[in-house]
Amino acid sequence: MTLPKGYSSDGRRVDGGNRDEIERMIGRRVEHMKGIFVLGFILCWVATAGGVYVGVTVYPWAYPLPSGIYALSVLTVIEALGFIFIMKVAGEKPVRP
Repeated sequence: MTLPKGYSSDGRRVDGGNRDEIERMIGRRVEHMKGIFVLGFILCWVATAGGVYVGVTVYPWAYPLPSGIYALSVLTVIEALGFIFIMKVAGEKPVRP
């Protein structure tokens, strides 16, 4: 990342500023994006369920209902674990020296 004139590589201003100014330049912090993460998880699950539905209804000879239910449950668990991990990382407090 290229920093503006007057900033050192560790994120401090040469003339005595603090990290909050750099955070304002970069953009929103992940702690404030939890709504986007929830929306993304919901849309991901809807897409998964839609794919399983299409597979079960359009191609029932290749993708029978028990297989579709199993796939949906396994993918739901995987997506939920990913969502929990994302929320855990987003909820961590930043380390400040």
